[in-house]
Amino acid sequence: MDLSGPNVGVSMLPELPTRLTSQSNWLEYLKNSENPKQICYGGSEYPMYSDARVVGEISEGLGPYEFFNALPFVSGANASIVIVLRAFFFEPFGSIVSSHGTLATNDTAYHGGSFADEFAALVSLCLGIRLKSGEANRFFDGNDPYGRFSSFQYQGAPTLSIRPDRSMIPAPPHRSLGDIRERMLTIPGLDPRLYTELVRAARSYQEALWIAESDPHLSWLLLVSAVEIAANAHVTARSSPSENLQEFLPTLATLVEKAGGIQLLDGVAKQLKHLFGATKKFMRFCKEFTPQAPTQRPEHEYQRLEWTWPALEPILKKVYGLRSRALHAGVSFPAPMCERPERHSPEDVPSEKAVTGLALQTRGGQWLPEDAPITLHTFQHFVRGALLGWWDHIVGIKQV
Repeated sequence: MDLSGPNVGVSMLPELPTRLTSQSNWLEYLKNSENPKQICYGGSEYPMYSDARVVGEISEGLGPYEFFNALPFVSGANASIVIVLRAFFFEPFGSIVSSHGTLATNDTAYHGGSFADEFAALVSLCLGIRLKSGEANRFFDGNDPYGRFSSFQYQGAPTLSIRPDRSMIPAPPHRSLGDIRERMLTIPGLDPRLYTELVRAARSYQEALWIAESDPHLSWLLLVSAVEIAANAHVTARSSPSENLQEFLPTLATLVEKAGGIQLLDGVAKQLKHLFGATKKFMRFCKEFTPQAPTQRPEHEYQRLEWTWPALEPILKKVYGLRSRALHAGVSFPAPMCERPERHSPEDVPSEKAVTGLALQTRGGQWLPEDAPITLHTFQHFVRGALLGWWDHIVGIKQV
């Protein structure tokens, strides 16, 4: 990729963004890839940190992006640089203005993170590992074909400290970067609105994994939120607001339509589209995208969950109820669900059930198995599988 001479552009003023940078930049690259005078605005490398062991790399075939293996020594007790994302940019960056030249708030493509965070979240979801991006530390501006390293950082590297033998969510033995290629290749073709929601859900999942060791309660909240983000987007893409209101709140829909007809129904439905049927949307999404059972399961039957929808449904309803109680009543998730899962030795697969006996008493509370039904690491398996299933589903949705 030639970054020399006049092809290196200067910053311009783009319109308000409707796509995330990771997608829009890829599309711009594809649009002009056959143009010998294609403008490249430079490139950067971003270190990505994890406690997991990653093998393989992707050095071609992902448009303007490459994922290199950093070949770290991973101790499993802290985060090392395991992946380096190299990105070249084919769309200009600059101040954001409205099409009419006036300032306006716009969070259509906002998810709270940077361009590199988008990829870190998606790779974290794809591989099921703790992964965070640091800031760019090598820059390509056309002056040096090898790029120029910079140690300047606005923020320090993300830190992580865990005990591998007592982890809330154990890191997998190893993951291959080659396994993400197929899903990453779908990014340019995804509906931009759904892609934004996918990244938001993936960032919630990513943060849940990272924070699980220090704040399991917050990890539970983030995992449930990851499913809710995708569930809301799934419902919105599937039907109109009025159709969803009629499905999730039929009595209210009937009353509104009788009072003011279809026009009033449409107006009310648009105002309430993010509020109605939260539990129903969550449960329907979970049912539609229920993943396969974990490939590695506890040796003892009493530690395993029955992996069928009739058995999982009350567990997921309980989890959603606990999340609502935590948010609205300030009652933390049950202590057994926030403690390291039962395992008889470091080599054993952790229990899928938070309470394996008749009851568990700790920290001033007591819980029956049905009131603390699942461990954090098992629920993250469910969430990851459901989100990946939804990702595969939205690949075929026509862009609007």
